[in-house]
Amino acid sequence: MRKKFLLIIFILALFVSLLGVYGRYKIDNSSNGVELIMDYKALASLDRNEIKFLGELKEAGLTAVAVLPDTIKELVNTNRVNLIKGNELIRAGVISGRTNLLMESFQISRDSAVLYIDSSSLIKGFLDRLPSWQEEYGLDYLLAGDELLVFFEKWHDKYLSLGIGFEEGLITEIRKAGLKIVPRIDNNKLTNKEQLALLADYSPRYLIFNGTEVTGYQEGSKEGIRETANLMLDHDIIFGMIEPFIARQAGAASLAHLLDYRLLRVHSIQQAEMDSNQAKYSLDNIVNRYYRAVKERNVRLLYLKPFLKEKDNKKPDKLTEEFIASLAVRLKTAGYLPGQAELYRDYENSFLALLLIGLGITVAGIILLGYLINKDILKWSYLMMGLVIIVEVLLFYKGRGIFLRKVLALASAIIFPTLAVVTQVLNKEEESLLLKFLKTAAISLLGGVFLTASLAHTSFVLKINQFVGVKLAFVLPLILISFYYFKTIDYRFNDRQGSFLEKLNRLLDYNLKLKHLVLLFVLAVGGFVYIGRTGNYPLLPVSGIELHLRESLEKLLIARPRFKEFLIGHPFLVLALGMVKEFKNKLLFYPFLLLASIGQITVLNSFSHIHTPLLITVIRVFHGLWLGLLLGYILLSSFRYLVKRFA
Repeated sequence: MRKKFLLIIFILALFVSLLGVYGRYKIDNSSNGVELIMDYKALASLDRNEIKFLGELKEAGLTAVAVLPDTIKELVNTNRVNLIKGNELIRAGVISGRTNLLMESFQISRDSAVLYIDSSSLIKGFLDRLPSWQEEYGLDYLLAGDELLVFFEKWHDKYLSLGIGFEEGLITEIRKAGLKIVPRIDNNKLTNKEQLALLADYSPRYLIFNGTEVTGYQEGSKEGIRETANLMLDHDIIFGMIEPFIARQAGAASLAHLLDYRLLRVHSIQQAEMDSNQAKYSLDNIVNRYYRAVKERNVRLLYLKPFLKEKDNKKPDKLTEEFIASLAVRLKTAGYLPGQAELYRDYENSFLALLLIGLGITVAGIILLGYLINKDILKWSYLMMGLVIIVEVLLFYKGRGIFLRKVLALASAIIFPTLAVVTQVLNKEEESLLLKFLKTAAISLLGGVFLTASLAHTSFVLKINQFVGVKLAFVLPLILISFYYFKTIDYRFNDRQGSFLEKLNRLLDYNLKLKHLVLLFVLAVGGFVYIGRTGNYPLLPVSGIELHLRESLEKLLIARPRFKEFLIGHPFLVLALGMVKEFKNKLLFYPFLLLASIGQITVLNSFSHIHTPLLITVIRVFHGLWLGLLLGYILLSSFRYLVKRFA
């Protein structure tokens, strides 16, 4: 009766999880639009008429232009405004014996400074800002005909960040060309209010912040970020969140939460990479990189830089135009819509669904404990499920729903691959190798379903929140599988006499030999490589050969399978299933068992990448399975031949 009840709970939880997975699939298809955004400042470095060139790029597929507000620093650096320090004016006056009549209007000292502006469009921008600056910074100014002088009685370099807003003429010309404006503003106490006011005036569709902080960020306070969020919500502005590995901006996550995840992810390539002559930064590879960001990471805003140097005997402007055209065609061919980026629909399963998902994972955990400890653990199943319900309810109503989702996902990533290996690879029942392989994979895929459903929330799709405990999910299943294996093969633990702790104590008293130490050393080195290549920020770099192989597989199979699956885990799973009863030396079989386990662990890891579209993950896992099965049969045949030949 107890087993039937557990089975009913598991089937019900699986059904609810599948609904969550289907919801996730629909979310992936709810936003197929992509914006191609050109950096105007970088484009202006080319020896071309920017506005005319933007029109040509629009014909190639460009949809938007990113612009920065003009600051005093930028205007001075580009020689559109002259900054004259007080000591320079005094020295000039001493040498010439006279001073400019305009300068005589101010009390010049060595600490003061004067801005000289003679452009009518810039004068208008300054005059719009000067009344508020005059009140706040105690400056003075004088307009004489076509010249404007702005006097700072005591100059500070922080005034260089003061801005006069976006150049009106430029904004008008860009919009006339049929391109969207994407403003970029930074975080500076002197200018935040003015920058936010500019946003209110222009009401752009997207906003990408400049620098290392979002506007309004202040350590220890969310008040400034809350003001930014309120303005963006009032004017329906979408937050362009740069991928953290490209540029980590302080306050971005807080702003995302305040905006209720009204954001789209941004990918960009540094200017130095665009201009590099290395093969990995060829035009085709750069296009592939942007396309991969869209296809595999749900990026919808592509922030583009122009080529500023010649490549392959092509001029920078021609290269840039070819780049935009190639990227636009690649996206359209894959079914994406340049120029129509939209927000993802809200995605979140109910607490009741989450509660059932947790119970389904708990049932799998109880079954695993039965193998690891004792079948009698089933009599405690009702108590364990009751405790899980209590914990879930407490976490949810304490506002820790996201944490609960992470815990359930991590539990799935640990329990199901362990259960797959324990129940199938080490199963003594007579079944065909193929059937056992498929059953092993099926159990792991069930874990993928529960993991995906656990993280059924928009914040995980957008990677504001993400799966945690990656290294634990890679290591703990191996420890549990090892524990079960030695428990079953060693009489010290498998003996029916004594308690669990007494059996464990007898196992720990095992006398190690030199061959055991050699095996431990090999396992330690393998473990270092294994752990060093896991996680979001792996310790060991990816080789050039591996990168080339990845790209080749991606072109051939749409979504490349994971190396740890089809080259290691699944082939050794076939070998382990085929040789588990033929190995006389059980200790020698142990490394093969660990290698076989890696594939199942990696399957769950693939599903933990929630920001990757679900269909891509499924295709990736499928390719890993059939390729691994094929290579596994080759490995098994070769191994049996060698054993027979050299026995």
